[in-house]
Amino acid sequence: MAAKICASIAPDDVQSITKQAGLAFELGADYVEIRFDFLRPEQLQAAIESAKGIKNRAIFTLRSKDQGGKFAGGEQDRIKWLYRLAEQKPMLLDVELDTLEQNDELADFLEGQKTPVLVSWHDFQKTPPNDQIADILSEMRIYSNYVKIVTAANNVEDSLRLLEMYETAIGLNPIFFAMGEAGVISRVLCTVIGNAPFTYASIEKAVAPGQLTVKQMKKLYDRMKML
Repeated sequence: MAAKICASIAPDDVQSITKQAGLAFELGADYVEIRFDFLRPEQLQAAIESAKGIKNRAIFTLRSKDQGGKFAGGEQDRIKWLYRLAEQKPMLLDVELDTLEQNDELADFLEGQKTPVLVSWHDFQKTPPNDQIADILSEMRIYSNYVKIVTAANNVEDSLRLLEMYETAIGLNPIFFAMGEAGVISRVLCTVIGNAPFTYASIEKAVAPGQLTVKQMKKLYDRMKML
């Protein structure tokens, strides 16, 4: 089965959501991740309306600042918007593990709404020991079978170690990869030697450290098919 690619969109205005999504699909992306946290809070309602036509191929993300996001409002305001994003029932709604653990009502609402959730967890400094990652994975299972763990690779060994975690993710749809130059290999191989349902790429400018473009990712996967 061909590796799937999700293009991250970081819109600076409402109009650029559909424009960037159209370009991503044109370049060969299978899905898009819409980073709503790049928009101002007063733009969010219009952005939700704009994204309705592509929600079935989209991950909705409103990332908190302590998890590397850009949301300009307060945390309670962010939670309020997560409810509204959930009501749209996109392909997946990305919600951080600590957000779910700290907001039982939100977790219950998502379950009641049957909103497909991608539980995410990030470490921007390092790749923790695998037993610690396994513990985090156990907590994530409570909320969804779609889980995303992203770490910082300080060397290639970190990337290879993270890829080993796919063997422990039985019954899940796991997405594990590392950021930074040493993490590039894990972004490519997570759908090949891992069983990630998709990997992330940018349209042009990287949204995260070490992120390749859709064009670069497609070229790599096409070359690998020829081997």
